[in-house]
Amino acid sequence: MILFSNTSIAGEEIPIWSYYESPPFGVNEDKNDITSFLANHLTSNSGGKWAFTSKFLPRPRLNKYLEEQQKGIAIWANPIWFGDKSETRYNWTHSVVLGRNEIVSLKENPVPYQEPSSLTGKKFGGVRGHRYVGIDELVNNGKINRKDSASFEKNFLKLLSKRVDVILIPRGELFHLMKKNNAEDKIYIASKPHQVYERKMLVTKNLPGVRDFINNQLDKLKNNNDWVTLLKNAGIYKEAQ
Repeated sequence: MILFSNTSIAGEEIPIWSYYESPPFGVNEDKNDITSFLANHLTSNSGGKWAFTSKFLPRPRLNKYLEEQQKGIAIWANPIWFGDKSETRYNWTHSVVLGRNEIVSLKENPVPYQEPSSLTGKKFGGVRGHRYVGIDELVNNGKINRKDSASFEKNFLKLLSKRVDVILIPRGELFHLMKKNNAEDKIYIASKPHQVYERKMLVTKNLPGVRDFINNQLDKLKNNNDWVTLLKNAGIYKEAQ
């Protein structure tokens, strides 16, 4: 996949922060990933006004940057996860793709999930800095024992080593990690996901005009063959429709 080059663009630099470490939403060193493709596409179509750069930023640091009102964009996000259900604290774009959070356990000790209370008494693997709607309330009440890791991959490995009973993980990352660890025959995926949701882009309010520009480009990307190919290769094309 040949990506656009923004080396000749001299516009205002705007970071696009992904707080995911692993595929499909992580930022690769060679920048041959979905986030970087989108950043380069936006740069190339901004008429030299903006230069978007893809960067990995751990969620706790991202939260800190937002509290400090630093300029930037958080991608693959949802308003509820950032305490902005009414979408008034930040500017939010249209949906980039749809997401699905799966509840995953081991086949030898399956957890048939129907609702957060299904996890009562379980050791639940979370990712540090992430909020889990409905689950965190039970954690705070002592009904679920939450054990945090630094990433979804580390969480997945904890599940394989039986240090936690169950984890929550985005579907795209789950299938990447199952393949990477040859664990397809070990994993039980609950028939009901924890959430189906929109993944949007959070744009800080000190970037006037940027959200509307991105929305316009997202509409055009629906017919971009390179973009569609990237989504298909990541296993999330159907979720984008």
